[in-house]
Amino acid sequence: MSRNDASIPELNKLQIKADIVVAGNALAEAKNSKPKLAKYLKGQVGYHLQQAAEKLIKIQIYRADAEIDYSRLYKHDLQYIIDYARSKDISLIVPEYVLKNAMVISSWEAEGRYDVHIVVKYPQLEKAYTIISEWYKQMEKAL
Repeated sequence: MSRNDASIPELNKLQIKADIVVAGNALAEAKNSKPKLAKYLKGQVGYHLQQAAEKLIKIQIYRADAEIDYSRLYKHDLQYIIDYARSKDISLIVPEYVLKNAMVISSWEAEGRYDVHIVVKYPQLEKAYTIISEWYKQMEKAL
């Protein structure tokens, strides 16, 4: 499929911004909540940060001038998606933090919604939120 193919999945910057806003709001609410609720809110923070990172990578791939097999991108594994882009010689802008922590951030996609016995600590979520938010701002004009 080429980038002009009508089957390109719809993805835009407002979808990414929404994930970042939800993550930020849930993070703030978690800090003011009782521990049991905070645990679930932090899961939602992780989920939405993972989604924002995934979409920031995928939107770059979708807009690349390359032959893309979109069915191979129906995954939430950031490292897999990055590796796929590299295999197609697609240049990506991805923060070093996201590259180094792709496996951990990827795990938040399912753990944040289903496997809530895994609790991500505030400093890790705050750092990821800051970096992914800044990445979005850096990319926003190009999106």
